[in-house]
Amino acid sequence: MSMREEPARPTEGEGADGGPDASSPDALPTGTASLDASRPPDWPGLKVSGEISASTVPAWQEVLEQLVGQPGEVCRADLSQVTFVDVAGVTNLVLTAQSLPSGRRIVLHRPPPQLPRILELFWPGLTEIEVAS
Repeated sequence: MSMREEPARPTEGEGADGGPDASSPDALPTGTASLDASRPPDWPGLKVSGEISASTVPAWQEVLEQLVGQPGEVCRADLSQVTFVDVAGVTNLVLTAQSLPSGRRIVLHRPPPQLPRILELFWPGLTEIEVAS
């Protein structure tokens, strides 16, 4: 006679796989990240909101194209509504900035705190990107 072990039943706040239940406050994001950009009439640049991550790469690349398509020496982006940015997103930003003609630069207004840290860690002394508080 063989005994079959029943799978453990999840406790409250725990999913079937033992991880957090999707409705739990400890649940990880489910890949529904979004990224939006707008060009408000009262500000000379783009206002960006959402998440800059692997799931928003195409949208982020489009935002960067719009950003550097602005006339003038300075390309401005307000990132105060960006909730997250990963290293890949910062890498895309740096590559875009490094491809600008001499004398042009990107100015980031109120980016999430990890963005300036990533820039300083991996690209110290980069002059094509300026971070403004």
